[in-house]
Amino acid sequence: MESRLSIELEILEFEYLLRPVRTMILKDAGVLEIDGQKIELQKGVETELPYWLAKQLAAKELAKLIETPITLEDIARLHFSVVSAKTPSDLEPLPQYFYQEAKTVIRDLEERARRELNPALFEESQKMAQYLVDIVDKRLTMILQSLRSPTSIAELSSRLAPEETLLLTYFSQVLREWKNKILPKPA
Repeated sequence: MESRLSIELEILEFEYLLRPVRTMILKDAGVLEIDGQKIELQKGVETELPYWLAKQLAAKELAKLIETPITLEDIARLHFSVVSAKTPSDLEPLPQYFYQEAKTVIRDLEERARRELNPALFEESQKMAQYLVDIVDKRLTMILQSLRSPTSIAELSSRLAPEETLLLTYFSQVLREWKNKILPKPA
């Protein structure tokens, strides 16, 4: 049975896949109907499509996503900022969908590296993955430290990604239940 946290993380992943992205149509491909909505795929037209659909069309070379994916430099800059943070107030807020996008970019780089037999791409994906691990570890440490103080929680919560907010909420609930079970009730 899946945990509630796991289900909520999956919902965030669906939100990421359903988010609208600017897309340039590269080839005429007729009309596409999705959920009763007709989308004309006409060469040269810029439109907003759900991310999952834009990725499928891009894979078939029918469209190109206009948004710029996260890069190694973006993750390296964020890595430096996060690792340098001493307190929750020093933490930089993450871009929306940061974890989902980073995971997607790393997976895409690994696939390209295998397909093109390009060790430089594989090395880049590994470096991005290590930066991401360090970012997660440092931010998780800050989340755990903040659980000791309601002031820290309030200070930190505005800087958290949705996935981190779920984790903070989950940890808070678990700790509250644990304390209620082990501490004596006031008379």
